[in-house]
Order: sequence, then C-alpha cells, then structure tokens
Amino acid sequence: MSEIHGAVGSYVVNALDPDEMDEFEAHLAVCPTCSREVQEFGETAAELSLLAIVTPPPAELRGSILAAISQVRPLPPEPPAELALVEAEAPAAPQAHQPPVDELALRRQQRRTRLLSVLVAAVLAAALALGGVVYGLVQSRQAQVAQQTAETELLTAPDVQTYSTTMKDGGQVSFVVSKSLNRAMFIGKDLPAVGTDKRYQLWTLEGKRAIADNLVPGGGDRQQFFRETLEGVTGLAVSIEDAGGAQQPTPSTIQTVTEL
Repeated sequence: MSEIHGAVGSYVVNALDPDEMDEFEAHLAVCPTCSREVQEFGETAAELSLLAIVTPPPAELRGSILAAISQVRPLPPEPPAELALVEAEAPAAPQAHQPPVDELALRRQQRRTRLLSVLVAAVLAAALALGGVVYGLVQSRQAQVAQQTAETELLTAPDVQTYSTTMKDGGQVSFVVSKSLNRAMFIGKDLPAVGTDKRYQLWTLEGKRAIADNLVPGGGDRQQFFRETLEGVTGLAVSIEDAGGAQQPTPSTIQTVTEL
C-alpha cells in the first residue's frame, strides 16, 4: 500500500480490503501518529454515525467512499517528535512583520480537514439513502392518522346509524352509516376465514343494481370504509368472491343484505 499514512480515513470507515487492513494494522502498531489519528477520527465517525442508525447503509456506499478517498491526496508522514523538537529549538531567522508559522501543525490540520471531509461525505451518503425509508414511514403515519380521523368523524356524526346482522356463513357484521357525511363503514367481528384465494366483497345497492366496492380479507375482526358515497344508495351487501373481486354478485355468494 503506497502512502500508508494516508490510509487512516479508509481504516476508520472500514474501507480497506483484507490485505490492506493487515498491512495498515501492522503499521499502526509502530506509528504513534496514525494511532492517535485513528482514535480521534474513530470518535468523530461514531458521533457522525448517529445520523444514520435507522438502517444499515446501502451496499454501494463502500464504492462511493473509496471513490471519494481516491480523490484525497495524502500528505507525507510527519517527522518524529524528536526531530520536530529539534527544529523548534533551532534559532529561526527573523522575518519582518510576519508571525512564525508552525508548518507541522498546518500540514496536520490540512490532513485532518481532508479526512473529516471523507467521513462527513460517507455519513451524508448513508443519510440520503435513508431518505426514502423516512419518507415512507411519514407517509404511512399520515395515512394512519387520516384513517383514525375519518373513523372518529363518522362515529360521532349526529345522524350516525348502525345496522347489525349475522352473515350466512357466520360472523357478526355492522354497517355504520352517516347520510350527512355521505359515508359508510363495514365492521366485521369474528369473520370466518375464506382462504387466500377468496375475499369478502362490499356492495352498494341502488334498487336492484349492485355496485362493486372494496375487498376485505377474511378471518378475525376487520373494518373497511365503503369507497362509494351513499347518494342514491338503498342498501349495503357483502358477498364472498374470488380474490380479484367480481363485477356482479350471485345469490350463492351473497352473505348479507341490509336495507337503509
């Protein structure tokens, strides 16, 4: 590995291959400068990683980090502490109107800045990858809140009415209706299982005309809003149909009919 001192950033973010890892760790055992920087940057990386703890980073992140590191020009190794001390004690030629510059500290700070840039880029890449996950969670939560709000509004409507009945194949069914809100909700309790290839299908009835509505899985307790409004609706019905639903029910599939 060339410029082994410049591999600190790659080592901290676990971007070295096995051979490079072995070589750098052997160097690390005899280089106090790299050991110190590994400890410092390891602490920084741990703090930055708090930005991306929801899920592991994507597989392509390693390639992005390696590409970013390849653009960083490593600085030459720092001189031993003894040499730096000798240089510091040596008399320096006076320079008019110019404060002394600590070249060693300046080079070390430049190296630190470059390595930190790589670490920040890695964490930002992970955070961007999490953007879709966070957005999906927000959307899901918003949908839950909207559903709960609609249910509360329906159940507390001044003209709400509940029609309860028992289906032909068992299971208690209730239709919660509010004509002022123009909405209805199906509530099923202890619904019999109908298999993975079947669904309960809701219907709105306009006289003898049946209009297909939402599908509901079987088994247990279920509730589902009707998709259609109640304008012109004279009744509500439930049938058992194939998983994809039907265009029209038949007498053999109808489970219950309730007139409004």
